[in-house]
Amino acid sequence: MAKMRKIPVEELRPGMVYDKPIYVDSNNMLITANSPIKEADIKKLMTWGISEVETSGILVKRVAPGSEQLQAKIEKAPDKSPESESEKKIVTDYNDLLKKRKVLLEVHSRARNTVDAAYKSIRNNIPFDTRDLEDAVQAIVKLLKENSNVFLFLYGLDEGRDYTLTHSVNVTFYSLIIGLALKYSPIKLNDLGLGTMLIDAGMVKLPVYIIHKQSNLTEQEYNQIKTHPLLGYKALKDLGKIKENSALISLQHHEQFDGKGYPRGLRGNDIDEFARIAAIADSYEAQISNRSYRKKVYFYHAMRNLLSSGVNKFDPVILRVFLSRMSVYPIGSIVELNDGSIGIIIGSVPEKPLRPIIKLIFDTSRTRIESTVIINLLAESSLYIVRALDEAEVGINIFDVL
Repeated sequence: MAKMRKIPVEELRPGMVYDKPIYVDSNNMLITANSPIKEADIKKLMTWGISEVETSGILVKRVAPGSEQLQAKIEKAPDKSPESESEKKIVTDYNDLLKKRKVLLEVHSRARNTVDAAYKSIRNNIPFDTRDLEDAVQAIVKLLKENSNVFLFLYGLDEGRDYTLTHSVNVTFYSLIIGLALKYSPIKLNDLGLGTMLIDAGMVKLPVYIIHKQSNLTEQEYNQIKTHPLLGYKALKDLGKIKENSALISLQHHEQFDGKGYPRGLRGNDIDEFARIAAIADSYEAQISNRSYRKKVYFYHAMRNLLSSGVNKFDPVILRVFLSRMSVYPIGSIVELNDGSIGIIIGSVPEKPLRPIIKLIFDTSRTRIESTVIINLLAESSLYIVRALDEAEVGINIFDVL
């Protein structure tokens, strides 16, 4: 019997064919003999965190039609133009991103558990320690430094019955993206992350029925909701002994730059900088998540809503930082091009957010593309985005086409 040998997953390409089956391990076959490897197979391995597969066969077909073109496009040597170098980096970062999903889910789950424990203590007026929360913040910072686009995998996470937990952790991710872009020190990142992890501490002091109510709130119920910033601030100071700049996030994240927010109607830079960051992250995350009383909106529309209201509600400087980091079309956005083809955004150059890098999903005749085809709008001057689409319009799940 031929000896089994290991193949690194990073060396696999769609269309490769081996004359013997490929195994994930001794009990699980991935691909039968003489069957082409599909892009979906490689994505599964990356999602599962599997770095190697094994086979006793030999490679009989190297890559599928179209993959050679892409590989040549990425690897062709001497083109050192800024567009070429940017595209190579974006494609490299994208391939690295696909390997991070499992880690993101683990980090997110641990963070949710630490927030849950803190919120239970607050609900019962019991003092709590912040060390586990700070460890969770450090894990998020580390992950964002490895690949900041990992925020994509926050989309669609199961929120369970208590969406305040998922929301708090997700807001922390987006806030820390801004903090990193502002080149915050490790101490400032820790303080920002700790405050955003507990951003909804005051909500756990409110009646549960109000939080999950599917119909419009009465005036009395809305006034109760508006007490949660102060309730959260007092709980964080009294029960968690949290630093002032972190606790102010809970108190001020509903203040607005034009002075029309609550609870104190603060204006402009009178609002703490951490709270100004959290307000943007909180609004964006809330829009792209389902709530009991409304459906989520898609990335592009959430970003457009931020920009349209940002003149009044948000710090314009911090909003520009968030926009430059996330782009007009955040990674994962589905778009239609002027030739009728449809693709998913996998990255963009901050200076040219309307000319991103796109992985095609459907060609001009709306036929599903199985191989990897990358379009760089910086180089393809005849192509441009005509509209953003959501998953329902296209009939796909973004994680099936990444």
